[in-house]
Amino acid sequence: MPDPTSPDYTALDVTDALLGGAFGSRITTNIREQKGYTYSPYSTVTDRYHTAIWTEQADVTTKFTGASLTEIFNEIERLRREAPPADELAGIENNLAGIFTLRNSSRGGIIGQLQFVDEQGLGDDYLTGYVRRVLAVTPAEVQRTAQRYLVPGRMAIVVVGDRKTVADQVAPFRAPVP
Repeated sequence: MPDPTSPDYTALDVTDALLGGAFGSRITTNIREQKGYTYSPYSTVTDRYHTAIWTEQADVTTKFTGASLTEIFNEIERLRREAPPADELAGIENNLAGIFTLRNSSRGGIIGQLQFVDEQGLGDDYLTGYVRRVLAVTPAEVQRTAQRYLVPGRMAIVVVGDRKTVADQVAPFRAPVP
């Protein structure tokens, strides 16, 4: 994954929000609102020093484990195949810009932002240019980011639950053993 110093990082942040990191994201809409498999699925980009990982988490009803994985991977593949509509992307970008602004409305939030910039060795313009960079991400960049970094065949799947109930459901997602 691109780390915060990468030119692709902002596009990854936006891609994450659109896919699963915002309440109105595609995965939340699909497996929570439409299917009712879970209450609070979410994805996130977790940053460490000059590295990042993307994770999707969903506490699903055991009997819907396989169906949930299918829908999550369907959403990833859809984003890899099709750039998001401009209006959907604009809503996500506005959400990210608003959250960023709110995050900076307290001393603790500002300190957290400055710590992040310092820890990652980012330039002085990182914080002042964040909203501008987020709003500049295009649908094509989101699709390219999904194609480059969200590759299902390279993802690790961790399932916690009753093995007897989930084993057959997760079998289609197992990578072949060489």
